[in-house]
This record gives sequence, C-alpha cells and structure tokens, in this order.
Amino acid sequence: MRFLASIVAGAIVAWSFYPGHWWASVVGIAILLLTLDSKPRKTRLKLTAAFAITFFAFHVQWVSVLGNDAWIGLVILCTLPWLLLALLPIDSKSKWFYIQPAALVIVLEAIRASWPWGGFPWGLLAYSQVDGPLVNLSTLGGQAIVSGAIVVCAAASVTLIKNRSPLGVAIVILIVMTSRSADIMYSSEQIALAGIQGNVPRVGNALDIQREAVLNNHVETTEQYLADIESGLLNNPDLIVWPESGTDIDPLARGVAQDAINKIATRSQAPILIGATTWYSSGSKGEGPTNSGIMWTDAGPSKVYSKNHLVPFGEYVPLREVLAKWITRFDRIPNDFVPGEGPGVFDIGGMQVGDVICFEVAYANHIYDTINSGAQIITVQTNNATYGNTTQPEQQFAITRFRAIETQRSFLVASTSGISGLIQNDGSVSGRTDQFESAIVTGVAPLISEKTQSTRYPYWVLVISIVVLLLTIRRSSDSKIG
Repeated sequence: MRFLASIVAGAIVAWSFYPGHWWASVVGIAILLLTLDSKPRKTRLKLTAAFAITFFAFHVQWVSVLGNDAWIGLVILCTLPWLLLALLPIDSKSKWFYIQPAALVIVLEAIRASWPWGGFPWGLLAYSQVDGPLVNLSTLGGQAIVSGAIVVCAAASVTLIKNRSPLGVAIVILIVMTSRSADIMYSSEQIALAGIQGNVPRVGNALDIQREAVLNNHVETTEQYLADIESGLLNNPDLIVWPESGTDIDPLARGVAQDAINKIATRSQAPILIGATTWYSSGSKGEGPTNSGIMWTDAGPSKVYSKNHLVPFGEYVPLREVLAKWITRFDRIPNDFVPGEGPGVFDIGGMQVGDVICFEVAYANHIYDTINSGAQIITVQTNNATYGNTTQPEQQFAITRFRAIETQRSFLVASTSGISGLIQNDGSVSGRTDQFESAIVTGVAPLISEKTQSTRYPYWVLVISIVVLLLTIRRSSDSKIG
C-alpha cells in the first residue's frame, strides 16, 4: 500500500503543474512524507524512487517526441537527486520534521538544476505555484524558498493528521501571511512591445524550403503589423521581437534573409530583435552555429546576444565520440552550437531590455545575471514547435510567469509557433496566443530598475538549508527507525 501511495503521490505532484492545481503539490508531498514516516532506509529508497519516477515520467513525457530513449534517460537523470531524500530519517514526531525534509528538497533541487551538463531545472516544485498563495515568497528567496515552503506545508499537514498538532496550522498561516505581504513593484516608466509569432509551417521534408517558409511567415506577419501602424490602427511600439529561429537562414550573411529583414527594418520606426541561427568562427572557440538575438534597425544589424546556456543533446552533444557510435540520431546535430559569453542587455533609447533564449528562462542564475547587468524588462525568444501540442509550451510559459513574479520584471515571450505572450511583473498575462497560428502580441509594461531580495542575494536560502542539514543530521539517528 505504501508503494502504491508513493506512485499516487508522484502522479499528484505531476498534476500540480497543470493550471489551477497548485495545491496538489502540497498534497502529493504530504502523501510521500506519510509513506516514508518511520521506515528503514531501504524501504525509503524504494518508495522515493517510485515517487520520483512516476512524477517525472508524467512531467517530462513531452520529451518522448524525440524518442522513448530520450524520455527514459531524462526521467532517470531527474530521479537520481531525489534519491537523496531516502538517506534522511523521516519521523513525524521529530522536532526537525518541519524543516529537515524541506532543507534537503531545496538542496537536491539545486543539484538537479545544475548537474549534469548544466542541469535541467524542469519540474522544480516552486513552478507549480504560479497561481497559488506561496508564489510571492519568490521575491524573498527565489525558487528555493517556495519549494521549501511547499514541503513545510506538507509536513504540517502530516502532523495535523497524525498528531493533531496545532503548530502545523500556525506554521502554514505564517507562511501564507508572509507570502501575501511581499511587495509588488511599480514604475511610471513604460515600454511598448510587440511580439511576432509567424508560425512554423509543415511544407515537406526539404530543410531549405522549411527554413525559407519560416522566414517568410515572420516577414509577412511583421509587414501586416507595420501596415496596421501606418494606417493608424495601432501605435508604434518601442521594440518588435521575433522568436528564436525566426530565421534559420543566416541574416548576417548576404542573401534572402538579410534582404528581407533590411526591407522591413527600413519600414519600421522601432528596432526589431531578430531570432536567428548564425555562423560563428573564432580562433579561440572554434566555429559552429550560434543561437542568437540580433538587434536590427534601418542601419542594419548591431548588437548580438548569443545563447549562453546551450541544451545538451539538442544544441550540442556531450561525449559525442562515444555516444554517436550507438545513437545515430545525433547525426542530425553535425555541428555543436557555440555558446555566447555574458548576458544580453540591449539599450533601446535609454531603456534596458534583457534577452534570454528558450530554456534559459528556467535557469535562475542566468536571469539574475541579466537583471544585475541592468535589464529593466526581459524578452524570451523561444521555439517550441518540436513540442507543439504537448505540455511543454504551457510548462515553459508557467516558468516564465514564475520568473516575472520572482524578479519583478515583465517578460515578453515571442515563440515561433506558440505560446507567445506578455507577462506583467505580478505574473498576470495581458496577452497570449494559441499554438500553431500566426499572431501578434502587443502591450505596454513597466520598466523596473529596483531588485528583489532574491535577485540581490540569490543563494541565501540554499546556504541556510545546507547549514540546517549539517546541524540536524548530526542530531538525527536512523537507529530508531531502521
């Protein structure tokens, strides 16, 4: 029954990431703690493994579009750090029960978000809370404090059920009141933005035809937008944003892409942030494609931001010489992408616009670096066409909403095929698109220069959690329960 309960707990936590189900993460973690309570280490290991495998099998099922081997491999990698929880004696009667499991979850999520190959911070518990009462804690301590609060609330639920402890209720009330007291930042300065979603057509197997069609879609959608401005139907924006891979035909090289973009840039009064695959060649870093955002005006291209945090097995292949012998699918990635250096912040008439590309939005440290480099608002150029009609685009959009609340910055998401949208700094969405349609997102957002505590001091919760574990594990003993 406990083994079955652990599986159910994993499924419930996976369900919590669907819109409006934030409460399910507390329920799922509470069930897990109940199953682990007073059990020996070997039993805890089996139960925790059952929980984590179930959780991630559901949560990252979208990876199976690349192959079941990719899905299974990712589930295993995401599960491994969670097995650390099995090393911790779980005793609901212990005085450390409220904080010790929470501290360990914070640490294991930090490991999962950074290891291996830069980590994969998908499915961090905090991201389930974007519409819940705990999310504003993120302004104080980022994702770590929200994940920890979920576990504390789950532990409080366990003690209330098993021991009828009123302390648990008091703790939950205190956490929720602290979250609700967190400040939302305001600014009278605003920026007008437009995101172009040209859509990704399915025009056959010829790669060059596909690339040209994607370029044409974004050019035509932008031209329609500019025509509406010229006719007086819409106001001029301060910035127009194309998505990641808005053109896979290198616009920095002479040719059809450069000519088409120059034409619309000359017509536009606002600069256009182009998402493009370009070719990089350097004596120190070698050569290869880059995934870049290029600021384009009527004078041509200017500053370029190239994606720093590349996706392993997507934009480069770790251990290529070994793995390519066994997995022929890696032949589709003949050249590893070249990573950029440093955060991307563009000056648009004195307004500081940060740029991140696709999965980078899930990496808190990268967002913090962008803001600490001066970004007052952030654009996310993304391409989720491969995962269209799966849960991945919705999950990434929720992560972006979490980042907006955490950093108190508005985010404009421009996607090739959806979901695009303008997210305000309180996490509300003032405009979003459906998937696989040509669409334009427009709106205004505040320019905020003040920093949240989580941005200024990003690791304080993690440091305290490590200290808590070091102090309490010494005082805990597994002998009583195993």
